[in-house]
Amino acid sequence: MDQKYENLIKITPYLLYIGLCTIILLLDFNIWIKGSEEYPRFYIMPIIFSIIFYLILIYLIHYIKERKELKTLEGPVDFRNTVLIFMLFMAVLWIPRQFMIWKFGITFEKLPLLYMITTQIILVEGLYLSEFGLKKENVWNNIFLGCLLSFIYFGIITLFHLGLSFSFSGVDAFYEMEMFELSQFITFPYQALAVGVAEELIFRGYFFTKMRKAGKSFWYSTLFTSTVFMIFHIPWLINIDLSLNLYIPYIISKVINTFPFAIVCCYLYEKTGSLVAPIVFHGFHNSLSTFIYFSIPLEMAFSFELVLSIITFFILLLMAFLVPIIVSNLNYEEKK
Repeated sequence: MDQKYENLIKITPYLLYIGLCTIILLLDFNIWIKGSEEYPRFYIMPIIFSIIFYLILIYLIHYIKERKELKTLEGPVDFRNTVLIFMLFMAVLWIPRQFMIWKFGITFEKLPLLYMITTQIILVEGLYLSEFGLKKENVWNNIFLGCLLSFIYFGIITLFHLGLSFSFSGVDAFYEMEMFELSQFITFPYQALAVGVAEELIFRGYFFTKMRKAGKSFWYSTLFTSTVFMIFHIPWLINIDLSLNLYIPYIISKVINTFPFAIVCCYLYEKTGSLVAPIVFHGFHNSLSTFIYFSIPLEMAFSFELVLSIITFFILLLMAFLVPIIVSNLNYEEKK
């Protein structure tokens, strides 16, 4: 193969990511509808582009698989090369991701990111996506597992939300009790199929797998990828004037709590050998925060949010250590 062609193939994932992000950023036409409190505006064009890009990507994957002889991932993997690719990915995706957050208040770079990681796997490295957790085997079992863990997690969060609300406001907390906003739950398809698939494939599927194949232990691979996953969320703290949002509950919930969340997903992937359960859990986690909302006086909001965000950190750690028990009892563990 011609050397120039080989070099072009190697940079294709990055060109696709930057190009698709540019299209989404420039062609939004400022068309939006009113959303939830967390996402005040739902921009229409990025969603339309995401759907179109998703369908094209499915076709491209099928097209490449039909015309390129793919192979399985054989160990040992070069650890140093894996880390270098990891760092390159983070460097390339950072600026477009930051601009997406500033402009839309939501990370619409996920479909471009999905293009970047899938083309890296099947086009550059010539590997099957199934080598990195996108498998059809036991798919319904893993969907059920992801839903079950989400129900347990949000059930615990809701109980603590109830207890804290009562502690801060007494019975007044129940006077304006509300169920979760439907507009939040509507985001689940995007959060699962775009955010969940993209982030799980790149962090747990690709890099976690590569590190395990490089001979690194479960905990080494988990802590390394989870730390980078946490750093990956720092753009949420950077305002458009380049100042930092130093509201402590926000820092904990948006950035720090992504670390134990990533550990949960690593455990799920390690035990099942599939990304399906982590993707489902990821989708629910990003769509909901609690089943029920309670009224809290404005002057107590900071203390309430701080305590709840800290409790959430430890609940996620608890969930991580519950995963092996639940998977084992359901007999969903991957047969090694």
